[in-house]
Amino acid sequence: MKILLRTAALAVFTAGLLASANSAYAARAYIGTYTPDAPGARSSNRGEGIYLVDVDNATGAPSNVRLVAKTLSPTWMTMSADKKFLYVVNEIDSFGPNKSGSVSAYAVNAATGALKLLNVVSSEGAIPCHITFHPSGKYALVANYTGGSFSVIRIMPDGSLGAATDVIKPGGPTNSANAVDAPPGQSPSQPNRITRGHMIAPDPSGQYVVADDAGRDNIFVWKLDVNTGKLSEVSVTKALAGSAPRHFGFSPDGKTLYQIGEYNIRLTTYDFAGGKLTPKGTSLSAMPTGYQGGGSASELLVSASGKNVYSANRTHNSIATFAIAPGGIASKVTTTPTEGETPRSLTIDPTGKFIYSLNQRADNVATFRFDASGVPRFTGKFLAVGAPAVMVFLP
Repeated sequence: MKILLRTAALAVFTAGLLASANSAYAARAYIGTYTPDAPGARSSNRGEGIYLVDVDNATGAPSNVRLVAKTLSPTWMTMSADKKFLYVVNEIDSFGPNKSGSVSAYAVNAATGALKLLNVVSSEGAIPCHITFHPSGKYALVANYTGGSFSVIRIMPDGSLGAATDVIKPGGPTNSANAVDAPPGQSPSQPNRITRGHMIAPDPSGQYVVADDAGRDNIFVWKLDVNTGKLSEVSVTKALAGSAPRHFGFSPDGKTLYQIGEYNIRLTTYDFAGGKLTPKGTSLSAMPTGYQGGGSASELLVSASGKNVYSANRTHNSIATFAIAPGGIASKVTTTPTEGETPRSLTIDPTGKFIYSLNQRADNVATFRFDASGVPRFTGKFLAVGAPAVMVFLP
């Protein structure tokens, strides 16, 4: 009887420890990386594919890195609304007879986080660098950088990827404009730039699809026919000359769009109504006041509350914090060092307490906690990951 009681007590104690450990790491996240075997990749890229990490609820620190999918440069990812599927662009130019990039679909094991590859299809353009899931649940939206196109790819009932239902290939004259409002000392833009698809995403209402052309400085707005998967043009907005519009984000109510320029490293604010963009206020530098020299913006995020906007600045290796006043007008607050070189992207955790900088050339992910005013403060926590590019949470 005593042995049975001790055994029962030990089982309860062990279960308690496991429950405590599991509650401390209730959140998990996938991290996509640049791999050395992808065409044109840096030989120093040390990523192998997609990793899964545990995230501590109290400190926000990710840990316990394990490879869950070995694949070529999975540099952007998005999850289906029900969290059952993960869709990934492979940033390559060697897939299939047309030498395109590719898109991979994975089924997610909610219990373990394991990924099962469903299929791989063409992204219908070279070097795809962004993917989003349309709220209809029927389509994935893809931006192809070198291919200079935007693709709509059907999602099949089993979560796999079907054929592309539409591919937009914007044309027009090449662009040689330099970003005249860039910091003094910024290198000139590349001459004769053609279309460079850099981001595509629906607006919060799901009525429109917006896309950034970082080559010709255009911001496109389309409507997506959810029955046919075809895009129809609503408007085209010329961004600041030479700015290379890269990433954007919407206010929670969908009435304001915030746009970061890669070459001029400035935040531009637009009213968004009826699928049309109207500039409001003045553009704001994401660099410190008086900064001179080169730079390159990468990611832009809007907080869930809509009270702050964040920009990742490469070369300067910092996160710019903007405060948003009623009416959507932004003001610059400060910049925070990313604690690593070349922040490829930023991620805010589902609780809204932490923000992560994926420092590509430093081979680490740095964890920051937001203070009361929404400014990121470094927690002292790093995670070593080879050439991290993107982070997506799995609740």
